[in-house]
Amino acid sequence: MTELTSTTPPAPVTAYVQVALNLPLRREFTYALPTGIDAKPGNRVRVNFHGRALGGIVTAVSDTTDLPLAKVKSIESVLDDEVTIPPSLLELARAMAATYGCSLGEALDAMLPSVAKRRGQRRLPHLELKAPRDLALAAVVELEEKHQAQSRVLRTVLEFGGPMPLFDVRRRTNTSDSPWQTLCKHGLLRKVMLAEALEELVPAADEAAFRHDLNEHQQRAVDNVVGKVRVREPRTFLLHGVTGSGKTEVYLRILEEVRALGRSAIVLVPEISLTPQTVGRFASRFPDVAVLHSGLTDAERGRQWQRLLQGKAKIAVGARSALFAPVQDLGLIVVDEEHETSFKQDSTPRYHAREMAIVRGQIEKAVVVLGSATPTLESIGKARRGIYELLTLPERAGAGRLPKIVVQDLRGEPKELRRAGVVLSRTLLVMMEERLKSKDQVLLFLNRRGYSPVLLCPGCGEAIKCDACSVSMTWHARVGRLVCHWCSHEKRRPEMCPTCQHAGMHELGIGTERLEAAVKQRFPQAIVARMDADTMAERGAHERVLSAFRKKHIDVLIGTQMIAKGLDFPDVTLVGVVSADTGLFVPDYRAAERTFQLLHQVAGRAGRGEKAGTVVIQTFCPDNYAVEAAAKNDYDSFVQQELVFRKITGYPPFSRLLRVLAEARNEQEAQQLLQKAVAPLRGLADIEVLGPAPAVIAKVKEQWRWHMLVKCFQPSSFAAAMAAVGTVEDLATRTCRITLDVDPSSLM
Repeated sequence: MTELTSTTPPAPVTAYVQVALNLPLRREFTYALPTGIDAKPGNRVRVNFHGRALGGIVTAVSDTTDLPLAKVKSIESVLDDEVTIPPSLLELARAMAATYGCSLGEALDAMLPSVAKRRGQRRLPHLELKAPRDLALAAVVELEEKHQAQSRVLRTVLEFGGPMPLFDVRRRTNTSDSPWQTLCKHGLLRKVMLAEALEELVPAADEAAFRHDLNEHQQRAVDNVVGKVRVREPRTFLLHGVTGSGKTEVYLRILEEVRALGRSAIVLVPEISLTPQTVGRFASRFPDVAVLHSGLTDAERGRQWQRLLQGKAKIAVGARSALFAPVQDLGLIVVDEEHETSFKQDSTPRYHAREMAIVRGQIEKAVVVLGSATPTLESIGKARRGIYELLTLPERAGAGRLPKIVVQDLRGEPKELRRAGVVLSRTLLVMMEERLKSKDQVLLFLNRRGYSPVLLCPGCGEAIKCDACSVSMTWHARVGRLVCHWCSHEKRRPEMCPTCQHAGMHELGIGTERLEAAVKQRFPQAIVARMDADTMAERGAHERVLSAFRKKHIDVLIGTQMIAKGLDFPDVTLVGVVSADTGLFVPDYRAAERTFQLLHQVAGRAGRGEKAGTVVIQTFCPDNYAVEAAAKNDYDSFVQQELVFRKITGYPPFSRLLRVLAEARNEQEAQQLLQKAVAPLRGLADIEVLGPAPAVIAKVKEQWRWHMLVKCFQPSSFAAAMAAVGTVEDLATRTCRITLDVDPSSLM
């Protein structure tokens, strides 16, 4: 395709370029390259597209074109002196676009750090406090009644603790520009343009990885991987090791060999909370580590990108997007905790970093190592079929021993406690008291933030729901607000039920905030800290809390899944899983698998040093096979039972899924558009279509949601289904959004 105009290019043309634009249009556009301007595949350019100046990426250059020369526009400018997207990443972007049904321009845009998309922009808008802090705190309370959005913005900036990027304020509060502009007008906040900090990231000394002798299993794993690296044979390994088996030391030893060969590496970790510890471990051994994750400022991310592009750094460590690091002569990609859902992007392009890591390994003749104590059913299945090479670490490294696991049946707790919601069982309380007397540390895990997930009327049984979403609002006692975790909308707590006028509301269920209050009440002498999305809003909060916990300045650490995996604290001798049932009955086929993975991972935080560890799993469903398998540390038995369920229902790994989601203010419009989308699929062989039907969360942000699920039982049927729904954007209208999600991580 081309972008046409009625005028002749203003200067003589030397070549023609294909340009991919960040638009949902699955084609590239032809532009002329005027004399004196040089561009190569991978360069960023600015072009005129239907009267708009857009940035794009050159994907090909040729001397001729079949299009009418008088109608081909010239590019306006080349934005880079050097190639920003290397050839290998261009090839990866094409594979991503084909696999996940997005345009090439959208795939390429996901690969660039945002600072690389803006030429010369060094100063970004931030919001900071203008009024004294005590006056601002009083204003937060005063504004709650009539100006909730302003109150939310002001509180968010206060909690951040410094100048906060305006983009982050909008994202976290889900507000427009009006609230912050009003706050600035009234002298509570001020907008400042700040140059981004460019200081080097210096890992803390206490996060260093000291060299340990390898055991027999670790050495075998290192030798097998290094053998493939040396002969440049692309191969995918699945490193299945129990928690505490020394997977990180295996990565480090392989990396030593990769660097000795003069090649580069990428290490992907799933959580930003894991990044400081992981960076510390790798940076303590290698001087040329660059960090790429969402916790960095835009400019810092751009600077790290440039270090990699110029060959000044050879190892990229970071979360999902670090996969696209422009390293030279890539030899190794490590995907740590490969089972984590955070490796799946939840916006276009909806790629899975694990799958794209394997594709990049093939392109660049690099070895890929997928590491996990609880591999996904898809990964372990491929390993057993020989598609991946399986490496096992069946025992803990060094002095670590697998913990003793106690399953506490909450049905045996006193009735009055069960009615209010059991926070800490009698067994867990006794064990916590023993550990705290011994000066050991305790980790309490609950994958639900807030104080209470439901505020219920004891008279009519109605829960307080969000006005814009079909979900209950969570009570957050610290800020005294009901909060919707889907759209960030907030409300004051009603004095009486809005439906039946019954006085007083009942707090049903528990969140991390309620758990923290219960622990502090029961153990007033203990130093307690909480890690969840509410307490980690301030800059550097992750690093500060984890560092304090490592130094034993904290006795009890309470947290959501950000504390459940990857962290290594030798003095943690007790881990309490406060509610193993939280995610067990979510209407998603992966619910049991995720519950098992989470329980197994969080249990692995205990007994990692010389001291023995104990894990208490509190549950109302002790007979559930996922809970039973986690209690026995029996991964194989869980896989065997879960595969039976998956085979009967036809879910992965026995099929591949496509999900199509329609969102509109008019529910009927969403339903009708999906009826059109499903029509081409009806006659295809080896597929099963579920729906269209209302989504589990039927309304979010005033948008009604309908979806359909396509199960593809053969590679050929997947290709046919993608061809049938691949241009699903064509169905979208100005009032209805259509989303295609390949291999969805959530069906909510």
